[in-house]
Amino acid sequence: MTTENHTTGAVDRAEAARLLAEVEGRPPVSSTRDARIFAWFTALIAVVMGAGTIAIMFSDWAMVPYAVLLLAVIAWQRRAIGASPRGSARTSFWGVVGSGVMVLVVVTGLHVIRTTIGLTPWWYLLGAVLVAVPGLIAAARIARRGASR
Repeated sequence: MTTENHTTGAVDRAEAARLLAEVEGRPPVSSTRDARIFAWFTALIAVVMGAGTIAIMFSDWAMVPYAVLLLAVIAWQRRAIGASPRGSARTSFWGVVGSGVMVLVVVTGLHVIRTTIGLTPWWYLLGAVLVAVPGLIAAARIARRGASR
């Protein structure tokens, strides 16, 4: 495969991305700042999911601030970002889905532990961290990809 464009000569990576975005009808290629915001967004969603999972186990009313906080993070991201970095939406989606699956695993595990050996605060902390890990990994990948631009 060659990076030569027969009409203009050699094309660098940024120019190729700009041309591809133009052909696909998308907005111009995002900046490093957009990648950083998208990474923070993914990390915040993961942390909110982890903390919310544990909070909901203590009180049914915790669902209201949990939902409000999730909506606030989503609104912040939508207003702060210019354009989604290429591939970041997919990475973020799978990170959040991974955190969602971990919610099921952690809640089930904590209920089993509660009935067998009893729960201590460390189990709750471990549960919150386990829920957040997939989203935090996705955020790190998005940030690393954005920094390599």
